[in-house]
Amino acid sequence: MGTGVNVSKYLMALEEALGQIDLEALSKICASIQQVKARGGTVYLLGNGGSQANASHLVLHLINLGYKAHDLMAEIAWLTASSNDLDYQSAPARRLSLVGRKGDALMVLSGSGNSPNVLNALQEAERKGMTTMGFLGFGGGFALQFCDCAVVLMQKDYGIVEDAHSAVIHILANSL
Repeated sequence: MGTGVNVSKYLMALEEALGQIDLEALSKICASIQQVKARGGTVYLLGNGGSQANASHLVLHLINLGYKAHDLMAEIAWLTASSNDLDYQSAPARRLSLVGRKGDALMVLSGSGNSPNVLNALQEAERKGMTTMGFLGFGGGFALQFCDCAVVLMQKDYGIVEDAHSAVIHILANSL
């Protein structure tokens, strides 16, 4: 019986999170991604843990839809070497400094919106004049101030946020 209560509680929290999806913000993200494609640019994606899995998932959808998309965390050898030589917090920003350009975009997915590597990458994207977007939880965290547009959830549970972001990814992919 305890398990059923936990499942019901989780599903209610997920339903609440899904109800918080700002469709206007999602529409703005969709338009921004389409503009990047029209300019011949690339959408770079970044997250950590479950958010990184979601970022990789979105990369696949974007590529299948004909967009240029790249997962900043996908190149494990480069990531670990860069993290070893510099530090993990700087690795994605360093990669973006080498490959990103004006006309490209950075999409971050973050439960808390406070991960140093995500914040550093957003600041690098801003320096390069790239469009910045986010799927954020926990009210957006510090990442929100660096995003041109973002879907922000108020939940402070990583599982709920990541599950809701997965739904947002599918909504986005069906809207492009």
